[in-house]
Amino acid sequence: MQQENDLFLRIWPFFVVFFIYNFAAIAMTQYFGRDELHLFFNQFSHPYFDKFFVFYTDFGTYYLFFIVLGYLFWKHSRRTFLYLAIAQTVASIISVFFKNIYFKDVLRPGYYFTQKNIDINLVKDYAIQMASTFPSGHSLSAVIIGMSLCLLTKNRWLQVIFAFLFPSIAISRIYLSRHFAIDTVGGSLIGFFIFIFTYYIINSFNSPKLDQKIIRNATSK
Repeated sequence: MQQENDLFLRIWPFFVVFFIYNFAAIAMTQYFGRDELHLFFNQFSHPYFDKFFVFYTDFGTYYLFFIVLGYLFWKHSRRTFLYLAIAQTVASIISVFFKNIYFKDVLRPGYYFTQKNIDINLVKDYAIQMASTFPSGHSLSAVIIGMSLCLLTKNRWLQVIFAFLFPSIAISRIYLSRHFAIDTVGGSLIGFFIFIFTYYIINSFNSPKLDQKIIRNATSK
């Protein structure tokens, strides 16, 4: 039973993908520098990627969150539903706190480079956000959604696919110049540790009600 509840053993492919991306992002930021790394990746732009990432960056986080949340509410237990709902709520509050208190004056790359009179590739008609670049809320959400999806299957290949939701969303934020690479690391770490904390706190309760489906209980009353 303890092995079944061990999060690492259940979704280790996610942990591998998570640490590879974050190690690479931190290492390259350290090697190139925050600004230089962003300018390097900003060279690789294409109209197709512009359209794709504008759609994908929100669909893979906000829209997908509600899709998965609705699916869990309809098909799964209270316990599984609460992993996603509580982790996302708590992590988002922490993210907003840091954005508005400690990093409210730290400029996002799109606006930052414009202020420095450095030309970068920006998506046409896609609004530039100004400040509060750290941490990346989209990366935070992608981690929590990805971990939630990985818990729904024991198929390791599916877990790998779900795990790549996080780095693909993080890359979309960098591509759209909404965040620096280090911002995606910060957001992902908040989501990662809050999800782990939520997972083990919820699993410390052995109430049978937590393992019952929400819809079945609601209709049986």
